[in-house]
Amino acid sequence: MINLDKECPFFNCCTHKDCNNSCIKKYKTNYYFDCALIPKNKRYIFPLRIDSDGRDEKAFLALSKISKNIDKFVDEGNNLYIYSSIAGNGKSSWAFRLLYSYINKVWFKKELKPIVLFISVPRFLLELKSNISQKSQYIEDIENSVLDADLVVWDDIGSKNGTEFEVSHLLSIIDTRINNDKSNIYTSNLNKEELHNILGDRLYSRIYNYSKCIEFVGKDKRGIKYDN
Repeated sequence: MINLDKECPFFNCCTHKDCNNSCIKKYKTNYYFDCALIPKNKRYIFPLRIDSDGRDEKAFLALSKISKNIDKFVDEGNNLYIYSSIAGNGKSSWAFRLLYSYINKVWFKKELKPIVLFISVPRFLLELKSNISQKSQYIEDIENSVLDADLVVWDDIGSKNGTEFEVSHLLSIIDTRINNDKSNIYTSNLNKEELHNILGDRLYSRIYNYSKCIEFVGKDKRGIKYDN
Protein backbone atom coordinates (compact mmCIF):
# COMPACT_ATOMS: atom_id res chain seq x y z
CA MET A 1 0.00 0.00 0.00
CA ILE A 2 1.35 3.41 -0.97
CA ASN A 3 1.69 5.92 1.84
CA LEU A 4 0.62 9.17 0.21
CA ASP A 5 2.83 12.07 1.17
CA LYS A 6 0.39 14.97 1.19
CA GLU A 7 3.16 17.33 2.32
CA CYS A 8 4.94 16.91 -1.02
CA PRO A 9 4.79 20.13 -3.10
CA PHE A 10 3.79 18.09 -6.16
CA PHE A 11 1.12 15.99 -4.45
CA ASN A 12 -1.68 17.29 -6.70
CA CYS A 13 0.14 16.64 -9.98
CA CYS A 14 1.72 13.25 -9.34
CA THR A 15 0.76 9.62 -10.08
CA HIS A 16 1.91 8.64 -6.56
CA LYS A 17 3.55 5.44 -7.82
CA ASP A 18 6.50 6.04 -5.50
CA CYS A 19 4.93 8.27 -2.88
CA ASN A 20 7.23 7.36 -0.03
CA ASN A 21 10.67 8.18 1.30
CA SER A 22 12.35 6.61 -1.74
CA CYS A 23 10.61 8.90 -4.25
CA ILE A 24 13.32 10.37 -6.49
CA LYS A 25 11.12 13.28 -7.58
CA LYS A 26 10.44 14.28 -3.98
CA TYR A 27 14.14 14.09 -3.12
CA LYS A 28 15.35 16.09 -6.14
CA THR A 29 12.62 18.74 -6.13
CA ASN A 30 13.05 19.38 -2.41
CA TYR A 31 16.76 19.83 -3.09
CA TYR A 32 15.97 22.44 -5.77
CA PHE A 33 13.55 24.24 -3.45
CA ASP A 34 16.19 24.22 -0.69
CA CYS A 35 18.70 25.77 -3.09
CA ALA A 36 16.09 28.32 -4.15
CA LEU A 37 15.86 29.46 -0.49
CA ILE A 38 12.13 28.68 -0.31
CA PRO A 39 10.98 27.37 3.11
CA LYS A 40 9.08 24.06 3.17
CA ASN A 41 5.81 25.68 4.21
CA LYS A 42 5.93 27.93 1.11
CA ARG A 43 6.43 25.19 -1.51
CA TYR A 44 2.80 24.81 -2.52
CA ILE A 45 0.70 26.46 -5.19
CA PHE A 46 -2.90 27.51 -4.76
CA PRO A 47 -5.58 28.64 -7.22
CA LEU A 48 -4.92 32.00 -8.89
CA ARG A 49 -8.17 33.64 -9.93
CA ILE A 50 -8.95 36.79 -11.87
CA ASP A 51 -11.49 39.25 -10.50
CA SER A 52 -15.13 38.77 -11.52
CA ASP A 53 -14.88 41.74 -13.90
CA GLY A 54 -12.06 39.99 -15.78
CA ARG A 55 -9.62 42.88 -15.48
CA ASP A 56 -6.53 40.67 -15.43
CA GLU A 57 -7.71 38.04 -17.89
CA LYS A 58 -5.18 39.06 -20.55
CA ALA A 59 -2.31 38.97 -18.03
CA PHE A 60 -3.38 35.57 -16.69
CA LEU A 61 -3.64 34.10 -20.18
CA ALA A 62 -0.18 35.38 -21.08
CA LEU A 63 1.34 33.98 -17.88
CA SER A 64 -0.47 30.66 -18.27
CA LYS A 65 1.03 30.31 -21.73
CA ILE A 66 4.51 31.05 -20.38
CA SER A 67 3.97 28.56 -17.55
CA LYS A 68 3.07 25.76 -19.96
CA ASN A 69 6.27 26.40 -21.92
CA ILE A 70 8.47 27.58 -19.06
CA ASP A 71 11.31 25.22 -19.96
CA LYS A 72 11.52 26.78 -23.45
CA PHE A 73 11.19 30.29 -21.95
CA VAL A 74 14.15 29.64 -19.64
CA ASP A 75 16.25 27.78 -22.22
CA GLU A 76 15.99 30.83 -24.50
CA GLY A 77 17.13 33.17 -21.71
CA ASN A 78 13.89 35.16 -21.71
CA ASN A 79 12.98 37.67 -18.99
CA LEU A 80 9.70 38.80 -17.49
CA TYR A 81 8.67 41.96 -15.61
CA ILE A 82 5.39 41.57 -13.66
CA TYR A 83 4.19 44.82 -12.11
CA SER A 84 1.25 46.55 -10.50
CA SER A 85 0.68 49.61 -8.34
CA ILE A 86 -1.74 47.47 -6.29
CA ALA A 87 -0.28 45.20 -3.63
CA GLY A 88 -1.40 41.60 -3.16
CA ASN A 89 -2.96 40.96 -6.56
CA GLY A 90 -0.82 38.01 -7.61
CA LYS A 91 2.57 39.23 -8.84
CA SER A 92 4.72 37.19 -6.46
CA SER A 93 2.34 34.23 -6.57
CA TRP A 94 2.64 34.07 -10.35
CA ALA A 95 6.41 34.41 -10.19
CA PHE A 96 6.54 31.49 -7.76
CA ARG A 97 4.18 29.45 -9.92
CA LEU A 98 6.50 29.89 -12.91
CA LEU A 99 9.48 28.80 -10.80
CA TYR A 100 7.45 25.83 -9.52
CA SER A 101 6.44 24.90 -13.08
CA TYR A 102 10.06 25.01 -14.18
CA ILE A 103 11.14 22.61 -11.44
CA ASN A 104 8.27 20.29 -12.33
CA LYS A 105 9.24 20.37 -16.01
CA VAL A 106 12.97 19.70 -15.70
CA TRP A 107 13.67 17.94 -12.38
CA PHE A 108 14.25 14.52 -13.99
CA LYS A 109 16.94 15.71 -16.40
CA LYS A 110 18.85 18.20 -14.26
CA GLU A 111 21.91 17.55 -12.11
CA LEU A 112 21.86 18.03 -8.36
CA LYS A 113 22.99 21.64 -8.34
CA PRO A 114 21.07 24.92 -7.86
CA ILE A 115 18.86 25.63 -10.88
CA VAL A 116 16.49 28.28 -9.47
CA LEU A 117 16.54 31.09 -6.91
CA PHE A 118 13.75 33.14 -5.33
CA ILE A 119 15.27 36.37 -4.02
CA SER A 120 13.40 38.87 -1.88
CA VAL A 121 15.18 41.99 -3.12
CA PRO A 122 14.46 44.12 -0.01
CA ARG A 123 15.89 41.39 2.23
CA PHE A 124 18.83 40.85 -0.12
CA LEU A 125 19.78 44.53 -0.04
CA LEU A 126 19.32 44.77 3.73
CA GLU A 127 21.53 41.74 4.39
CA LEU A 128 24.01 42.88 1.74
CA LYS A 129 24.64 45.98 3.82
CA SER A 130 24.89 43.99 7.06
CA ASN A 131 27.20 41.49 5.37
CA ILE A 132 29.96 44.12 5.35
CA SER A 133 30.40 43.85 9.12
CA GLN A 134 29.00 40.36 9.78
CA LYS A 135 28.86 37.60 7.19
CA SER A 136 25.33 36.63 6.15
CA GLN A 137 24.50 33.03 5.24
CA TYR A 138 21.65 34.33 3.06
CA ILE A 139 24.07 36.43 0.99
CA GLU A 140 26.55 33.58 0.77
CA ASP A 141 23.87 31.16 -0.44
CA ILE A 142 22.71 33.61 -3.10
CA GLU A 143 26.15 34.54 -4.35
CA ASN A 144 27.16 30.87 -4.61
CA SER A 145 24.50 30.19 -7.23
CA VAL A 146 22.99 33.43 -8.56
CA LEU A 147 25.17 33.63 -11.69
CA ASP A 148 24.69 30.00 -12.72
CA ALA A 149 21.04 29.32 -11.83
CA ASP A 150 18.79 28.76 -14.85
CA LEU A 151 16.07 31.02 -13.44
CA VAL A 152 16.12 33.74 -10.79
CA VAL A 153 13.02 35.45 -9.42
CA TRP A 154 13.76 38.97 -8.17
CA ASP A 155 10.77 39.67 -5.96
CA ASP A 156 9.68 43.23 -5.12
CA ILE A 157 12.51 44.97 -6.96
CA GLY A 158 12.67 48.75 -6.68
CA SER A 159 10.67 48.87 -3.45
CA LYS A 160 13.02 51.58 -2.17
CA ASN A 161 15.65 53.95 -3.48
CA GLY A 162 18.86 51.99 -3.73
CA THR A 163 22.23 53.34 -2.69
CA GLU A 164 24.94 53.55 -5.31
CA PHE A 165 26.50 50.41 -3.85
CA GLU A 166 23.21 48.46 -3.93
CA VAL A 167 22.30 49.48 -7.46
CA SER A 168 25.82 48.73 -8.68
CA HIS A 169 25.76 45.28 -7.09
CA LEU A 170 22.37 44.41 -8.59
CA LEU A 171 23.46 45.74 -11.98
CA SER A 172 26.59 43.59 -11.95
CA ILE A 173 24.62 40.40 -11.21
CA ILE A 174 21.70 41.05 -13.54
CA ASP A 175 23.93 42.29 -16.35
CA THR A 176 26.07 39.15 -16.12
CA ARG A 177 23.02 36.90 -16.13
CA ILE A 178 21.51 38.62 -19.18
CA ASN A 179 24.81 38.49 -21.05
CA ASN A 180 24.99 34.76 -20.30
CA ASP A 181 21.41 34.19 -21.51
CA LYS A 182 20.13 33.35 -18.03
CA SER A 183 16.44 33.87 -17.39
CA ASN A 184 15.06 36.37 -14.85
CA ILE A 185 11.59 37.16 -13.52
CA TYR A 186 11.06 40.46 -11.72
CA THR A 187 8.06 41.54 -9.66
CA SER A 188 7.51 45.17 -8.71
CA ASN A 189 4.99 47.81 -7.68
CA LEU A 190 6.57 50.26 -10.13
CA ASN A 191 5.59 51.22 -13.65
CA LYS A 192 8.14 52.12 -16.33
CA GLU A 193 8.74 55.71 -15.23
CA GLU A 194 8.84 54.91 -11.51
CA LEU A 195 11.29 52.06 -12.05
CA HIS A 196 13.54 54.37 -14.04
CA ASN A 197 13.47 57.00 -11.31
CA ILE A 198 14.30 54.49 -8.56
CA LEU A 199 16.97 52.38 -10.29
CA GLY A 200 18.59 54.82 -12.71
CA ASP A 201 19.32 54.48 -16.41
CA ARG A 202 21.51 51.39 -16.61
CA LEU A 203 19.76 48.99 -14.23
CA TYR A 204 16.34 50.12 -15.42
CA SER A 205 17.39 49.46 -19.03
CA ARG A 206 18.65 45.96 -18.27
CA ILE A 207 15.46 45.05 -16.44
CA TYR A 208 12.67 46.74 -18.38
CA ASN A 209 14.04 46.80 -21.92
CA TYR A 210 15.08 43.15 -21.89
CA SER A 211 11.82 41.82 -20.46
CA LYS A 212 8.32 40.96 -21.56
CA CYS A 213 6.23 43.29 -19.37
CA ILE A 214 2.89 42.25 -17.87
CA GLU A 215 0.77 44.57 -15.73
CA PHE A 216 -1.83 43.52 -13.15
CA VAL A 217 -4.70 45.89 -12.36
CA GLY A 218 -6.91 43.66 -10.19
CA LYS A 219 -7.66 44.18 -6.52
CA ASP A 220 -5.72 42.93 -3.49
CA LYS A 221 -6.52 39.23 -2.99
CA ARG A 222 -4.53 38.54 0.16
CA GLY A 223 -6.61 36.67 2.72
CA ILE A 224 -9.17 35.46 0.16
CA LYS A 225 -9.84 31.72 0.40
CA TYR A 226 -10.68 29.75 -2.74
CA ASP A 227 -12.15 26.29 -3.09
CA ASN A 228 -10.09 24.01 -5.36
